[in-house]
Amino acid sequence: MIALEIQSLGSFMSGLFSHNTFDSFLLTEGALQMGISWHVDGKLNRDFFEKEMWEDPAQRPYDYVTWSEARPALRELIRGKKAPVSFQFVLQLKPEYVKAILEKEGEPALMNSVGAFVLTIRYRNGAANILTGIFLKSFTLNKNADILWDKTVRRFLQAKEISFEETG
Repeated sequence: MIALEIQSLGSFMSGLFSHNTFDSFLLTEGALQMGISWHVDGKLNRDFFEKEMWEDPAQRPYDYVTWSEARPALRELIRGKKAPVSFQFVLQLKPEYVKAILEKEGEPALMNSVGAFVLTIRYRNGAANILTGIFLKSFTLNKNADILWDKTVRRFLQAKEISFEETG
């Protein structure tokens, strides 16, 4: 797990809310503090969907909303003359990308223990940071997945030209 302070706030916010920079993620939860507070549960609501769609993995491949689906609504909430007091979003990398990363890095056996690769994005007092994390299916002393995810996030941000500084 690493903490990264975003140095290029404008390009980061643009990538987060206006471009597809984080569209390989699912939104698991979020909170926005503005004039009022908004809390977002990214888990899809079974009662909203028709039975056929809910049970068809081709139509509903994830349990959580994709960032690309949530992004426009969240952008509208924060849009205005005044920046939010704060926000926090917990994003989970889509499972197919987790598998691809583990296979590319020669660690396919870790699929049995890695439940998800996670980013927690926080904004407060004009500063943004990202905290990496992993959800494990089972306990392991092996830190290869943590190291791999941290390295992948650094490369991802560099490729997207989002400057950052490691803070912890």
